[in-house]
Amino acid sequence: MRIKVDANKCSGCHLCEMVCSLSHLGIIHPERSAIRIQKDDLQTSLNTPWLCKQCKIMKCLDGEKDVPARERKKFIWSTQRAERCPFNGLNVFGEQAYHCDLCLGNPQCVKVCTSGALTLST
Repeated sequence: MRIKVDANKCSGCHLCEMVCSLSHLGIIHPERSAIRIQKDDLQTSLNTPWLCKQCKIMKCLDGEKDVPARERKKFIWSTQRAERCPFNGLNVFGEQAYHCDLCLGNPQCVKVCTSGALTLST
């Protein structure tokens, strides 16, 4: 399962960021969410949601002995993993990286995305 992103539909409302931090940490703190909205003001004016692509081969875990299936279920990761992600899919705030754990099978960001920019695919 992964979250499919359609940047052409994203309105830039940031609800996904808010619900991610709220559901995982109990506070609304968009910088501490596993999804981020990036706006390209200069070229396309598109709002693009960025989050973990749920890769089958997780480059972010290269050189570690951790079990990928277990790590996928964790929300807070080390910043070194964010540096190894080739897709810039881990958001970093302070000394922590935030990883999309798919809300353990019930992604809240997809539920609140009123524009349909985020959908669930299997």
